[in-house]
Amino acid sequence: MNTKYPVACAVGQKIKSLRKSQGYTVFQLAKEIDISEQQLFRYERGVNRIDIDCLVRVLKVLDVNMGEFFSEVLQDDSHANEDKESKGFDDSIYSLI
Repeated sequence: MNTKYPVACAVGQKIKSLRKSQGYTVFQLAKEIDISEQQLFRYERGVNRIDIDCLVRVLKVLDVNMGEFFSEVLQDDSHANEDKESKGFDDSIYSLI
């Protein structure tokens, strides 16, 4: 996992989780949002940071509200890091909203 971009990693993990829960393959979702499979893999791993336009397309296909998405990203992160300080991460997320 890329620790240089913790928000990108958390966003990518959430996209992957939503994609799988809705039964999309990487190929199917990538085709729906008009990007390569490789690019979607990079977003999901947090290697590349997803731009807002692409994120909007992903969330539209997955029928997820942007506010709910970031709320879940924050919630997932707080559960995963209960014993760690996450103030910097929280500040990063809130600056995006």
